[in-house]
Amino acid sequence: MHDIQLFGRLEVRTRGIRLTGDDFGGARPRQLLALLALRGEWSLVELADTLGVPAATLTSDLGILRDRLEPGVHRRDSVITTHRGRARLVADRVHVDTATFDQLLASAAGRPAARAARPLAAAAFLASRPLLEEEDAPWAAEARAEYRAKLMMAGDPQPIG
Repeated sequence: MHDIQLFGRLEVRTRGIRLTGDDFGGARPRQLLALLALRGEWSLVELADTLGVPAATLTSDLGILRDRLEPGVHRRDSVITTHRGRARLVADRVHVDTATFDQLLASAAGRPAARAARPLAAAAFLASRPLLEEEDAPWAAEARAEYRAKLMMAGDPQPIG
């Protein structure tokens, strides 16, 4: 299992190994992992456009990232899969903190305030550091704004009038 932390500094923990920063093989492979963890499946064209790189560079970055996440593992057995021009993380082999955040907010939704307080507090604690705090790219800023808005809306479900 790969435990992926997106709140704060991007980090992956697996089998007693912790990867951060340049452990992913550079900025692009790290950003590639962040995008896959954030949004699930992407077309390779969308990923290349989002990262501003040619498709060939993206393919190379995927190889670097696979090797950093699972050294010596064959491509077909990797936690990153590509098929028919699309890339994704194998869902049953990863746990992403943003998914936990979303589950906590969902469990609080529709509950009376007293029963919603515990999952909302847990979500707020999880999001106590900015999402992808070290990434300056526009897509990361958009994701940060999206998660801030989710937390604000969950904490104050009344429409702003």
